[in-house]
Amino acid sequence: MAKPRTLVLAAAGVVVVGAVVLVGALALAQHRRPKTMGVPATATAPTQAQQVAQALASLSTHPQSLVASGAAGQVDGQARRAVPAGSKVAVDEKSWAPDGLGGGTILVTVTPPGEPPHAYAAVMVLERGQWKVLATFAVATAPAAGSP
Repeated sequence: MAKPRTLVLAAAGVVVVGAVVLVGALALAQHRRPKTMGVPATATAPTQAQQVAQALASLSTHPQSLVASGAAGQVDGQARRAVPAGSKVAVDEKSWAPDGLGGGTILVTVTPPGEPPHAYAAVMVLERGQWKVLATFAVATAPAAGSP
């Protein structure tokens, strides 16, 4: 008959082997899952681009509603200053570049009333099922044809 210590060691060995197999299986499953974090795996880049463009369409009417929680402290309620009432917003859906983490960047042009257009790269994040602007970066626009 086996000693109690031998039985305990054998049981512990079985538990350790089982844990290793479980961790390996979970790691393999995680490796094979699409890296979309927060975005359904069925959402394709064109679909995301359309969703982002639809969200950004409300910049001219409700800019504060598009501020991501991570940027709220920096924006401090001043989104309307960045996008004055009556501004025209144009989104280049073809420029959508998903980041693989559930967000991405897209080009947006804001034309305030009586001013020239301003082009931005908008860093977008998906928060609670809604696309939000985390940050913007001014983009130099190409000179118009025929200008020096």
